[in-house]
Amino acid sequence: MHTLSVAAILAALTLPTLSADLTPSAIRSLLEDEDAGMLLEGLEDSSWAAFLGHVEAGHRGWMDLVPELAPATAGPMAVGLASALSRALTANPAGVLSVMAAANYKAGDICGPVHADLSTRQNVLFIDAALVKVAAVLEPDLFEPRNACLFALGRARITVLTEADFR
Repeated sequence: MHTLSVAAILAALTLPTLSADLTPSAIRSLLEDEDAGMLLEGLEDSSWAAFLGHVEAGHRGWMDLVPELAPATAGPMAVGLASALSRALTANPAGVLSVMAAANYKAGDICGPVHADLSTRQNVLFIDAALVKVAAVLEPDLFEPRNACLFALGRARITVLTEADFR
């Protein structure tokens, strides 16, 4: 039992804390040696925020990591990741749809959320832009997630408009 405690302490001390300038290939290399959960536990808040920023911007190399990391997220990390993917719909819709399929996200998790930090008008404009971008994805292997996303975005638009206070 004593050796397990020492081993756990040594593992925690050697676990890399990722800097904000880490590259997708460096994370992928770390994932070869580390479990995704352990890697995420070792992340500094600034590194996670930087990762989410890259995902939100639709940067492909970063989005390609999501299917490997998503199953290890929970709570606020999972919510933040889903929100970043949702916001990436206008920057890289095909990438988001690919991630949805690979990481088993439901369309409502990515294409349906209403961004609480946006006004009603901003939400509707975002949803409209996302509808146009997602509808333009014509890769046959993405038809199923695309159609589910379009349906979820349409429902989200209706929800935003029906819950709006127009007084």
